[in-house]
This record gives sequence, C-alpha cells and structure tokens, in this order.
Amino acid sequence: MNPLRAAAAIALLVIAALVLPSSLIALASGPGAAILAAPVAAPASEGPYITAIGVGIVTPTTADFVVTPQTLFVNAQSQAEAVAVDRAIDEMQARLTAIKSALETVGVPAAGIRFVALNLNPQFGVLKPGQPSPVEKGQPLPQQVASYTINGSLQADIPTLKLLIPAINAANANGATTVNAGGGKMGPQAPVQPPQADLEKGITQAIASARSTADAMATASGKKLGDIRSIASQQLFPTCCPPNNGWQVQVTVTFNIAP
Repeated sequence: MNPLRAAAAIALLVIAALVLPSSLIALASGPGAAILAAPVAAPASEGPYITAIGVGIVTPTTADFVVTPQTLFVNAQSQAEAVAVDRAIDEMQARLTAIKSALETVGVPAAGIRFVALNLNPQFGVLKPGQPSPVEKGQPLPQQVASYTINGSLQADIPTLKLLIPAINAANANGATTVNAGGGKMGPQAPVQPPQADLEKGITQAIASARSTADAMATASGKKLGDIRSIASQQLFPTCCPPNNGWQVQVTVTFNIAP
C-alpha cells in the first residue's frame, strides 16, 4: 500500500472515533431523547369536582332553646318649671338609679344594664290675654321657657324569659313611665349556638343534603360522585315559625369526581 494512502486511512479512522460519540450524544439530546431518557412525571392536576350547598335544621330540645335574649327599654319622664329644673334633673337621675337597683334585685345582671340618655325638652309659655305680642317692630322677641320635660332612659338585657315579667314589674314600681320589651340583645353579644350534640345532627343533615344535590348533578352530567374534598360552614342563625323552629345550618361541600 502506498504510504500516503495508509496515512490517510489511519487519519480517517481517528476522526471517526472522535466524531462518533459526539454524534451519539447529540442524538440523545435530540427529538429521540424521550426514548432513551427516563420518563418525567406529569404535573399534578386538581381534577374535576362538584360543589353543592346543603341546609340542615337543628330542632330545639328545650322550651327556651330558640328564644332570643330580650331587651327591656325603660323610660322615665317628669316635668318641672324652669326655676326648678336643676332639682328635677337630680330627681330623674335618682329614679334611674333606683330602677337599675330594682332590676338587679330581681336577678338582672348588672353588666347588662345601661343608661341610655337624659334629655331636656323646653316648653314655651302660651300668651295669655293682655300679654304683649311676641313681635316688636317686625322682629320676633325671645320666647320665654315656662317649663322643661325631662326624659331619662335605660336598657337592660334580660337573659331568660323567667326574668322578663319580674323585671317589668320592678321597673314600673320604681318610677318608670313606660316599659317595653323586644327580642334581640342590644348590648355586646356572646356567641350563641345549639348544644354540641344537636349541632352535630344539623351538620350531618346539611352534608347529606349537599351530597344529594351533588350526586344529582354528577348523574345528570354522566359522572360518578367521589369522596369529599372540602367543607365550609356558614354562620348559624335561628329559624322562624313552626314547624321549623330551631337553628339553620348551611354548609358548602366540594366533592371529587370518581375516576
């Protein structure tokens, strides 16, 4: 063999040896790399789901269960001439203090009794025959205050119905002019909810209601309902009027769609 040809053949073999691994590496990183490399997990997906709302009614277990706290509105009124108004104000404050003490005596908590207002309303005198006109040279003259009407008021939170009538009688007996009671607590309210066992029954009923709705939605869409993904509840509130007296429980439930 010609020495030059032999040298050229050897050089070609060396080049091929150097280039071939690089070609294989390029092939592995090209479009066919998925075949040679290990598979990569697909990103996790939340998957399909159905959300439904369910309502349950907690039936009261005692007579006082659905009765909201009562508020007593007490008003006392008096009238005094202008010259005696200071003494009348002192007397009104004493009347309100006496009413407060009487309410505490029959069992109304002192923390639930609040003084609301003490107002003075002037009463202007009516002109009598022979008195000068209240207008002089076209200008109105200052009216003279003949007397004052004094109004004092307080509110009392009545925790139970058993205290309502004794509290009304105590207020009337100690100087109240008018006494009215209304449902609902006007002062700071403590959290109120049914007993734990009754609450659990209501929540169970609400979840069952939500599941029934979600199952109907899944069936209508050709799917099958899966397990519960999440539950959220709304604030409890009393219901009105028979036959559903008690508490209403509302939940929002999200269900997975079964594979």
